[in-house]
Amino acid sequence: MIAMKTLHKFEVPLGSEGVDIELPQENTVRKVEYVVSVHTIFMWIEVEANAVLCDDKSKHHFRAYKTGDGIPEEAIHVGSAVDQYLPDAYHVYRTGPVN
Repeated sequence: MIAMKTLHKFEVPLGSEGVDIELPQENTVRKVEYVVSVHTIFMWIEVEANAVLCDDKSKHHFRAYKTGDGIPEEAIHVGSAVDQYLPDAYHVYRTGPVN
């Protein structure tokens, strides 16, 4: 049998809250993009296709920071996105898994 992968799209809200996303242990952020028409950041995460059925999921916290914001030392950069019409750049960091 051939192992398959799939990509899932998630919204990362702008602001101090961020978002918790339940993901399998094996996951890779493939793209982070600011979508101008909806003024929102989206990211695409690759997982194994059978990940829907797996039991090794945990919550991971993602948050977007503007250029110049303070970022926790333990946070891991997963991508950056630029608003093409305003001088704004956003940097998405993973700060999980979350209990």
